[in-house]
Amino acid sequence: MTEMATRELTVARDVLHATVVTIGSALGMPEADARILAESLVEADLRGVHTHGVAALTGYARRLRGGGVNPTPRVRVTHTRGAITIVDADHGLGQIGSQFAMERAIEAARASGIGAAAVRNSSHFGAAAFYAAMALPHDMIGFATTSAGNRIAPIGGRTPVVGNNPFAWAIPAATERPIILDMAQSVVAAGKIGMAARKGEKIPFGWAMDGQGRPTDDPLAGAAGLLVPIGGPKGFGLALIVDILCGALSGAALGRELAKPHQPDTPSQIGHFFMAIDVASFTDVASFKARVDGMIRQVHESEPASPGTPLYVPGEIEWRLRERRVSDGIPLLKSIVADLKALADELGLGASIATAT
Repeated sequence: MTEMATRELTVARDVLHATVVTIGSALGMPEADARILAESLVEADLRGVHTHGVAALTGYARRLRGGGVNPTPRVRVTHTRGAITIVDADHGLGQIGSQFAMERAIEAARASGIGAAAVRNSSHFGAAAFYAAMALPHDMIGFATTSAGNRIAPIGGRTPVVGNNPFAWAIPAATERPIILDMAQSVVAAGKIGMAARKGEKIPFGWAMDGQGRPTDDPLAGAAGLLVPIGGPKGFGLALIVDILCGALSGAALGRELAKPHQPDTPSQIGHFFMAIDVASFTDVASFKARVDGMIRQVHESEPASPGTPLYVPGEIEWRLRERRVSDGIPLLKSIVADLKALADELGLGASIATAT
């Protein structure tokens, strides 16, 4: 465990956003696309989901430079029928096609009550919550999910056939914070194992298995091996359904057709699926949001098993972190800041993260 890996620096939100935009543009992305990327990554860091924040940028850069990701994709609609849209992301970063698709789903929901969009020829899209939450300002329920590189084997097997395939739901509320459930179908996201390796820490048994299907506490062996599905066969079943939603519906790669994760020169061919549900098409919005508030308060007022233990709904801890970090800055591992500076230097930018303390 090194000082470089474990000490943190605090970075202002706007500075971090500008740094990502500058690096993305230098990697050949149009500025508008680089801004979408920055919004996605910085929002994840604001919410404390550092596995899907700016720590991911160096990996994206390898794929943009290696040809696995198209820096200038021509994202386009290939099919529409009623409230359904199919989007081809042209092998760009997942954030670009995903924001486009969720916007189409919201438009369709405004007209039809429910809208859905499926995406093919995409790549890693970051945190699913980012897209589900796009529905909230429109008084809609949002849903986002994605396939991922194969890391989960069938129960009792050791050959991976599906990814951990996260999904997110976003539910609007009135005076309470919106509910956001963002979860992978593995015990932990792969990025959390990578973060443990970065910190020089062991991982708990039950997070991952090595390449032979044996439980491990070594994050490097876990990163190269298998993820453990949450709830055993239940998690595997959910991951399988997500793979079908994102792959078979959209025309994206399915199961073992997906490229191995993080190959710098090979398009991932990942698929995504998005949905927006217009609350007003079902019921009175104010009444709905008031009832959601009531449900949230029921959670808060439930008697804790240990006195004094706060009780939260999904996403509440992340909202609280976000509110604090917007004003106080974002704590990042010093090694992540060093990686960003090294990437900026490689690109000849001389960009730095100022205001770090």
